[in-house]
Amino acid sequence: MQSAEVNRTAIGVVRKPHGVRGGLKVTLYSIDLDTLQNLKQFFVNTGNKWEELSLRSCQGYDDFAILAFHEISDRTEADTYREREIFAYQSELPQLADDEDLLEDLVGCIVVDEDNKTIGTVVEVLSPASHDILVVQEGDAERMIPLVDDWVLEVDLDAKRIQVNSVEEL
Repeated sequence: MQSAEVNRTAIGVVRKPHGVRGGLKVTLYSIDLDTLQNLKQFFVNTGNKWEELSLRSCQGYDDFAILAFHEISDRTEADTYREREIFAYQSELPQLADDEDLLEDLVGCIVVDEDNKTIGTVVEVLSPASHDILVVQEGDAERMIPLVDDWVLEVDLDAKRIQVNSVEEL
């Protein structure tokens, strides 16, 4: 998710504390470890204010990182960050290629099938492992659509519209 007032972009979400010195296990969005290590400022929205964090250390694994910040000193304090997104200034992130989009830009897009029938609206993008998943909601119904070429036919961010293959196979 992007914070429009200061151009912040989410780079990951805290899953749980790691260790006794305040480390955080973070599921990373589409950011590589080298870029992450070179960022100067991080932010977490605590609900009533933005808290600024500075990176103390970073270790990367398959789809997550263990991050330690100077401002977080123990496990109890680290636990207060559970399920909160970590943000960085978008201007500090690498520029996207013309055919690339930020995952958070897909939230709010209308999803239609091959016949242009509305399936619902993207409410979340999950990044569990091998590929991202669109969580699409229509009323009380919720569907998960793999964000892969076999399923997604077209993404038009200007029109806030995503066309997918028939959802009857889902």
